[in-house]
Amino acid sequence: MKRKISFLLIFLVIILIIVGAVKLLGNRAPKEGELRVDATPTVSVFLDNKHIGRTPLREKVTAGEYTIRLVAESTTGEVAPWQAKISVGANLLTYVNAILSESELSSAVDVLWLEKSVAGKPEFSVITNPDGASVVLDDVTKGISPITISDAAAGDHTLTVTSPGFLTRSMKVKLTAGYKLIASMKLALSAGGVPVTSESSPSAGVTPSPAAAAGTSATSSATPQKPYVTIKDTPTGFLRVRMEPSTSSTEAARVNPGERYHLFNTQSSWYQISYDGTNKGWISSQYADKTE
Repeated sequence: MKRKISFLLIFLVIILIIVGAVKLLGNRAPKEGELRVDATPTVSVFLDNKHIGRTPLREKVTAGEYTIRLVAESTTGEVAPWQAKISVGANLLTYVNAILSESELSSAVDVLWLEKSVAGKPEFSVITNPDGASVVLDDVTKGISPITISDAAAGDHTLTVTSPGFLTRSMKVKLTAGYKLIASMKLALSAGGVPVTSESSPSAGVTPSPAAAAGTSATSSATPQKPYVTIKDTPTGFLRVRMEPSTSSTEAARVNPGERYHLFNTQSSWYQISYDGTNKGWISSQYADKTE
């Protein structure tokens, strides 16, 4: 009998050692979170200078702090890269939505992530760049950014952020009890200081609307003489006409998607058009379809 009891005790000790080892190894295993990145136009995504894919991106990454960099796949220099610090929590989602332009000042980027909250109710923090933006939740003004909202109920809400001289940002968000949702929003400078709404959402399938910027308008003939070019959609909602075939050249005018212009000359990745029937300028061939 004593031998049986001793055997059972030894067996139980072995089981406890195995269970303890499994838990210890489980605790040592790196915890992961999910990173989602959507962008207009398509970009390559780098974490700490390591390329992890292109947008739309859905990737499991080890929880921690990272430097994220978005680089457009365009080779014409029309889109400026964007870089910032982000946080990815264990078993939590971090979402980045970017509308990039040729200047960082006119690019808009939203970064949303979750943190566990000590309070049982949901919390919502809004940070903007620049500070001092008006924060509206479900058509109710909550205050000036940066701000933490603690009286919102769990569920779906609409966030709107406005600031004079910057594009208005509007997005759908979902608040969850026991978690704080943090939205860090880089506002895009509005050409002419006229706010234009651009929507963003932390859910999948985001299709941001490019901001329409004010500027020198060009005119085009409905059926120009061949060869001609048709302006394609651009990240900014317009295409700059340059005095010379270079992104560093002076802007002469702006043309709009869908417009057609007679093609006079081609040089490398540039097309020469007459943007007002008299004066000529150069546009990037990346954003124009040629018809001969």
